[in-house]
Amino acid sequence: MKRHLYTIALTSLGLVGLTLPAIARPEIASGDQLLETDVAGCLTRADRLIETLGVESDQGSIDRTGYFEDGSFRVLCYGAGEANSLAIVFATHDQSAEVASNFIQMMLSELAQGEAVSQQLGAQQ
Repeated sequence: MKRHLYTIALTSLGLVGLTLPAIARPEIASGDQLLETDVAGCLTRADRLIETLGVESDQGSIDRTGYFEDGSFRVLCYGAGEANSLAIVFATHDQSAEVASNFIQMMLSELAQGEAVSQQLGAQQ
């Protein structure tokens, strides 16, 4: 009987060891940026940026979502006056909060410029 209980205990510990990494929660970061464009302009900027990233994405009426192998991001656009909008960006990464945070900063910077930095660099060359 003791041998049977030990076997069950060891099997349970083995399963817990295998499932813990699978149920690990992703690291999440967020940020926001006031843009000098309306909500439609914010969404257009997000669409162009997602296109330059070349990732799978979904579109909503006020948001855009992109998917990477190791994370995802969402850009929300809200009105902030007559000619401004507020872009709120959330990003997740499977393992690193720093990666998610750096991605947020890059997204906000490019959204604020209106045209993706990578497109501007391509035009200069």
